[in-house]
Amino acid sequence: MAIKFLTPVQLWQDFDPLEAPLEISIEYNNESDGMMVKGAYFTAIAEGEDSIRAFAEVKSAVPSPKKSILCVLNSGDQAALAEGFDELLKRGFAIMTLDVSGLPDEEGHATRYSNAFSYASFAAGTPDRFLASPSAKSSPVYLWAKIARRAITLLQYFFPKTKTAVMGAKTAADVAWQVASSDNRVSALVALLGDYSEPPVVGDDTSNADSYTMSLSAKSAARLIKCPCLIATASNMHGGDVETVNEVANQVREGLSCSLVISPRLNAQVDADDLLSTYKWLDRTMKGDPSPELHLSSQSEEDQLCFRLTSEKVKAQSAVLYYAYNTAPAAYRHWHATLMKKHEDGSFSADVPVWEGDSEIYAYATVTISGGQTYASKSLGTLVSSLTPYLTSQFLLDTESDHGFYSDNSEKTFISTEKDFSVSEAPDGVPGFAGKGSLRTNILSEKGRYETAASLHISVYSKEEGEIRVQLLKEEESGMITYTATCPVNGEEWTRLSLTPDDFKTQDLIPMKDWEDLYGIILPDTDDKYYNNFLWM
Repeated sequence: MAIKFLTPVQLWQDFDPLEAPLEISIEYNNESDGMMVKGAYFTAIAEGEDSIRAFAEVKSAVPSPKKSILCVLNSGDQAALAEGFDELLKRGFAIMTLDVSGLPDEEGHATRYSNAFSYASFAAGTPDRFLASPSAKSSPVYLWAKIARRAITLLQYFFPKTKTAVMGAKTAADVAWQVASSDNRVSALVALLGDYSEPPVVGDDTSNADSYTMSLSAKSAARLIKCPCLIATASNMHGGDVETVNEVANQVREGLSCSLVISPRLNAQVDADDLLSTYKWLDRTMKGDPSPELHLSSQSEEDQLCFRLTSEKVKAQSAVLYYAYNTAPAAYRHWHATLMKKHEDGSFSADVPVWEGDSEIYAYATVTISGGQTYASKSLGTLVSSLTPYLTSQFLLDTESDHGFYSDNSEKTFISTEKDFSVSEAPDGVPGFAGKGSLRTNILSEKGRYETAASLHISVYSKEEGEIRVQLLKEEESGMITYTATCPVNGEEWTRLSLTPDDFKTQDLIPMKDWEDLYGIILPDTDDKYYNNFLWM
């Protein structure tokens, strides 16, 4: 079947979100303690006998809000977004949450798709977000964006004098990009943990992928937006890592504000603080206040790389540089962190050591401004070389920087609102990593530090005598293999472990041969445990 390729302008030129009647049906309208909550169905799409009756809920803590936001929800776990909505309500926003999933909430409310549109309903299966044939108008993303644009009509019907922002997370980020790029009523865009992967290609036929990229990708939308935008992501997010986000942000036209929030925690989640920075950015932007414009640069000097960061429009109080050595898949890259030195002119600097065998350093920086908001610079990749060999012993992690380990609870939700990882003092006063669930870190980009080592040393404090497990992920010809070392530990004191490759075994008790191609370290035993000082010797 021949594909009709459409530019973004052609995709939207015959759609008018104001034209058809909304046919609003109010399901509930409650007011308590000054909070108005209203649920309504409206006709988003009507084509002959086929229609979409979309469901949206509106909240407002003020009678006549001047600011509003449309939050597009397309899966159950995104209800976690609502945990931060109180911050927006306190700041005078009206909030509309729009369901495009078709999955009923606890009261049974959901957007209703007739059969002709069921390809976009999660209630009928998992929609193919990359479908773009016979044209991009066949895509679920396009249909969801049409629903969202009609929802803006409903939102401005309820609150006609508001400036409106649009926000979406994960797949709904695709929708938010489309709405912001095609609808002049949008005053700000927030895209949370978007997946900006290239569309899959089947065989040699690239036509569907080309159709999606041309019409519906975030990159094509970014070129057309006319409002300030914020991209929030995690440094190891699949399809949303710092380099991929860079490619999207670089498409935003010069002179238009594009801010970044990057979570250094490596569990592909944004946490409550990141979400708070996002909501404060929304408030600043809707008021017309500027956001910091960050510029990161680097210069090679002997056996180190010197980074410099400047912040324009808004003064930065502090800055942290995050950097990773050498090329590695985003999910398994290990990020180091160092506090940058502030200079009298308001700029910041930090030096990163380079060793023999290093070929490239990736980096980005974050700044904290007044009010506790943290924003990130675009990332930077720099080729490096050095004749300085690696140290005989090399710290992998210590408690001076806690971002390397994380609690691997990312399957629960894409937002981490619980403090499930911390650096805290053991009963004897010595600090260590502690957390809930499995702790893990990614080390593939650290190959030069561990492949020539003889042993891995780990300190662990346990409140009770017993055993702990240390697991290594290793890529082999048969795939990713988990090797486990089971180690005795003392009670009420620190135990120093020294592990060699043959201490680690598969489930079939096959020992590991060497340290090559290790992807990660997992610590599955965390109850009443503290870990410290991971050292390759």
